[in-house]
Amino acid sequence: GNKKARQINALINEWYVEDLSENIRSVFRSKMRQGQFLGSFASYGYKKDENDRHKLVIDEEAAEVVRKIFRYCIEGYGANKICYKLQEEGILTPTAYKESKGLNFNTPNSKKYGAKHLLWGQTTIKRILTNEIYIGTLIQGREKKLSYKSKKIVIAPKEDWVVIKDNHEPIISKENFYKAQDILKLRRRISKKRNSFPNRLTR
Repeated sequence: GNKKARQINALINEWYVEDLSENIRSVFRSKMRQGQFLGSFASYGYKKDENDRHKLVIDEEAAEVVRKIFRYCIEGYGANKICYKLQEEGILTPTAYKESKGLNFNTPNSKKYGAKHLLWGQTTIKRILTNEIYIGTLIQGREKKLSYKSKKIVIAPKEDWVVIKDNHEPIISKENFYKAQDILKLRRRISKKRNSFPNRLTR
């Protein structure tokens, strides 16, 4: 009898935890659909509003760097060249900048050589250049847990993402943003063609 009682209680507790997890997830998605920012840290170029932690406002100091990155891209500089220019100008990387503002900001890449030595990387530049947050679009729900029992995070299907356009003040005009996307696509096509040519040294 005691064994069966324990099994029943364990089952009831599991149902409770599962329902609680679903309710929390439902509340979060509801807030996302209302355009509330739920991240721990705002994207580089923005900060959380002091009066409303779920609202993004422009961080003008970092936003000027974002504008510069887009300007360099449109002027014809590749990601690698943009890294060198920012390095020469002594501009802090997003991680170093957040830390300089007293934020305990850590990412999986924080311990890599570039982040440790405050070097700009091509991945960071490309991530900024392709992030729709800079035209006022808030995209959340890109990742999810496999289940309430698992801590593993996976990428959610794109149709499950919560996308709110014109959610906050943009840093980049849509015209310049999509101009940069066209340039990036062209560079990728050129790079792909170059890599498709056989290496004459191997003949």
